[in-house]
Amino acid sequence: MNRRRVLGTGATAVLTTIAGCLTDALGGESADDVVLEPAGDETQGDPSYPTYGDPFPTFELADPLAGRVVDVGDVDDCLVCTAFFATCPAECIPLMNAMSTVQTNSLEGGFGSDTLFLAITFDPERDTADELREHAEMMGVDLEAGNWHYLRPDDANDAKAVVDDRLGIPFEREDLGGGEYDFIHVTVTFLVNPGGYVERSYRGENPDTQRIADDLETVLERWA
Repeated sequence: MNRRRVLGTGATAVLTTIAGCLTDALGGESADDVVLEPAGDETQGDPSYPTYGDPFPTFELADPLAGRVVDVGDVDDCLVCTAFFATCPAECIPLMNAMSTVQTNSLEGGFGSDTLFLAITFDPERDTADELREHAEMMGVDLEAGNWHYLRPDDANDAKAVVDDRLGIPFEREDLGGGEYDFIHVTVTFLVNPGGYVERSYRGENPDTQRIADDLETVLERWA
C-alpha cells in the first residue's frame, strides 16, 4: 500500500465525515484518466452512479473492525467498492461472495497489496462490528490481508448521504412490521484506478469475478 491514510482510534474512529465530491469539482469524462477501453454495458438507462471515466466520490468512513477511519480521497491504490447490508437475504449474498472471490484472486495473483476492497453498509443500525465480523467469516473474507475494509456510516442519515447521494446507489428501507425491516436496493460494484477515476461499474448482484480480477490486474499493470 502506498499512502492510504487510516486515522487513529478513539473519538475519530467512530466519527463519519463526508468530504467533498470530486465529480462536482472536476466533472465530465476523460479517456485520459482511465486505462481500460470503454465498456458498452455500463451506461444503459442513464445510471445515477459514476461510470467509466467519472471521478469517484470522496468520503471518510469508519471501519469498526479496525477501529479506524478510511479516507477514500487519500488512497492511491486501486479500489473495488460496493454497498450492501450484512443481513440481506438475497442480492447481497452473491454480491459479497463475488467481492471475496476477487480479493482471493488478487492475493493469489500477487496484486492484492495494491488493491483496497471497500464494503460499505447502508444498515449501520444492525451492522455492528460483531455482525460484520460474522459476515466476513461467512463470506470467506480475508481480514488479515489488510486490504479489506468494512465501512460503516455513523447513522441512517450518513448512510444515505454517502451511498445514495454520493455514490448514486439508491436504497429504500422497507418496514416489515414487528420492528423488522428489509431494504430495496440497487447493486453496483466499482473498479477505481489509483488516480481516483472509475474504470468500471459492474451492475448486478452476481458480477463476473474473473472479469473484475482481469480488469483489476490490467489497470494495475498499465498504471504502473
